[in-house]
Amino acid sequence: MTRAQQFQDHLFTELAFRARHLSPLRRLYRQMLSDCLGEQFSFHASPGLHANMTWHYATSPPTLAAFHRCLTDSDLGESLSIVHGDSRLLAACFVVVEGDTPVLDYHVDYGQAEIPAGVTGTMLTPLIAFEPPFGHLDCRDGTRDFEYRYKVGDAILFDGKFEHRSQAAGSVANQARVLVSWSIATEDTRYSFAIKRVIDSQMPPLD
Repeated sequence: MTRAQQFQDHLFTELAFRARHLSPLRRLYRQMLSDCLGEQFSFHASPGLHANMTWHYATSPPTLAAFHRCLTDSDLGESLSIVHGDSRLLAACFVVVEGDTPVLDYHVDYGQAEIPAGVTGTMLTPLIAFEPPFGHLDCRDGTRDFEYRYKVGDAILFDGKFEHRSQAAGSVANQARVLVSWSIATEDTRYSFAIKRVIDSQMPPLD
């Protein structure tokens, strides 16, 4: 079964890539933390799914381009053809958890009825390796529950209708769990308005 077939049939697939391709994003993350980004680069911090989670969205074209280059310079670029056969990167962010993760409900990223399965995707990979007590990802494939374990050099790409949640877990003092998240969607104009509405609800427009 190809990754595209798995994504279509099971609403998720996994991709492997060379971890060195994350180096520019690691540097960008460090610059964001130390508030020493170049004038062309910017992020917007949005509340995540719980009090200890923050989404740091790329909010300038050069910043989003840095996330896009990570795709195109590595095997992760295949994600753009897996989602609906021809898609583009809509948004990207660092998902940062500082503190414990509470018990969360399962959710989907694009639950709106106007957005069918197969036209959107979210791809996640850890920016830096982490160990317990940080948690991984609980997933539902139909009636089957399973755990996806984050690993540097591996990414999970799941459909907007794929049920998932961050695992309830502890944390390490003065350390963060950091994921890279790419939001991918079809360029089919039949769905673009509804998809854009979801993205706009989470972040401001690009500078």
